[in-house]
Amino acid sequence: MQKSKTSRFLKWLHKYLSLILLTYCVWMALSGITLNHPQLIQKFSLPNQAMPANYQYQSWNRMSWRDAVFSNIEDNILYVGGKEGVWQSLDQGKSFTLLSKGFPTSAYEKDTYSLLLAHHDGQETLFAGTRSGLFYQQNDSWHPVTHPSLSKKRVLDLLQVDQHILAFTDSSAFKAECDGKPPTFTTLELPRKPDQATNLPLFRWLRKVHDGSILGLPGRLLVDFVGLLLFILSLSGIVIWYVIRCKKRRQKTLFAGRFFALNFRWHLRLGIFAALFIAITALSGAFAHPPLLLAIVRLTTPACLMPQGSSGNPWHEQIQRAAYLESKKRLIIASKQGLFSGPIDGSRDFIRLPDTVPVHGMGVLAFESINGDKLLIGSFSGLYLWDTSNQIVMELKAKARGNSPDWGRSIMVSGIAIYKDEPLLAIDYESGLKPLQHRSQLFPAMPDILREHARISLWHALFELHNGRIFEQYIGPFYWLITPIGGIFLCTIILSGSLIWLKRQKKKSNREPSIKGFSL
Repeated sequence: MQKSKTSRFLKWLHKYLSLILLTYCVWMALSGITLNHPQLIQKFSLPNQAMPANYQYQSWNRMSWRDAVFSNIEDNILYVGGKEGVWQSLDQGKSFTLLSKGFPTSAYEKDTYSLLLAHHDGQETLFAGTRSGLFYQQNDSWHPVTHPSLSKKRVLDLLQVDQHILAFTDSSAFKAECDGKPPTFTTLELPRKPDQATNLPLFRWLRKVHDGSILGLPGRLLVDFVGLLLFILSLSGIVIWYVIRCKKRRQKTLFAGRFFALNFRWHLRLGIFAALFIAITALSGAFAHPPLLLAIVRLTTPACLMPQGSSGNPWHEQIQRAAYLESKKRLIIASKQGLFSGPIDGSRDFIRLPDTVPVHGMGVLAFESINGDKLLIGSFSGLYLWDTSNQIVMELKAKARGNSPDWGRSIMVSGIAIYKDEPLLAIDYESGLKPLQHRSQLFPAMPDILREHARISLWHALFELHNGRIFEQYIGPFYWLITPIGGIFLCTIILSGSLIWLKRQKKKSNREPSIKGFSL
């Protein structure tokens, strides 16, 4: 009798959890497969108006402003780069024009991370580091830099040191002469002992496990296959439920008979085959994001288990931003492992600097040198000014503007504006521009065309769906629970299905077992 009750409970649990999570499993499987191969969908986008209200651009929020540079020749000229490309203002931000000639047109590819207005021979050349490579302006048109490591790769930061232009991807650095001619980039050596970081955060490792990149392309394809199996199991499960439901109601259906038997048999086989893989994928995703992330945030994993452990490059997928301290003749690299300092000529190893400011898990999003010996460091944890000469750290907060008081909340920094070594503006990811000076006259107006005609790449829209953040507008911070609860419930479905399969195996006789009376 006890076994019968257990079997009924397992079947009941498997049935109703599967029905509840059907939509969740389908969207996670299909979006996960697509997100693993952005190059296949990078040309596709949606009108930003199709997204919830909190995704609409207001006052340069949501990374529509990532970086900005002022002209040293003409004070009125300002350039702003962000998700919608590069904008030029000739009147100190009162109006803007999109610089689109020769620039990538898709929402995914034109996403701009960094700008540099390189000066040479009394002239200036504008460079833009984008998700799809490095571009420079010449004759009022953009031109791509044809370098195998800078073409179609994310260029996260750009610097000018003397008469050299430095470009940084997430794994390497490159340099070129700044002489007004089409730049020719060569590799900039950043020597570093690979054993400086013996451990890395566990959640970063889990994210690599979740998308399969821990094993490179074969790992991604394996996770794609697991997602495909989850999709097939979801469809076959709903067929089983529908046929049995029709049978109980004495209704006819085309899915009965041999088709049902074949579908049921393969549902069991594929389910038991994919059970472990689906569970690993679901749990790694659940624990790599809040709130379960809080339970493991202090745990670490050996650095050798990450992909860079076998690549020989200690910077592999680690670089976030860079700055140059003129007074110390040192290049500072902001990485996922902290700040590193070293000479620009590669004569000595880069060494890890002590942690001085809090940095959000999203990483360093603003990183600039000021007055030759100060670093301005911004992330979602706030904006900080570090004076490296006397080791003083000060948090910068937004100042009151008009009748809007400053409540003292740390700025979720997604961009900044610096003019003549003075920070004027910070850009909060959620609310947009924040003045850093009491009497700042600079408050660039976001162009209406950006708000009205902006598009979001299909990849980013699917990413917001995959992590559940797209529901924040409707359920508030509870959207955090979608991924962990979904992952735990999915593992419960896998466990109950596996136990049902084991019980069936025990009862298996010499002939093919009958499926009569089985209920999901």
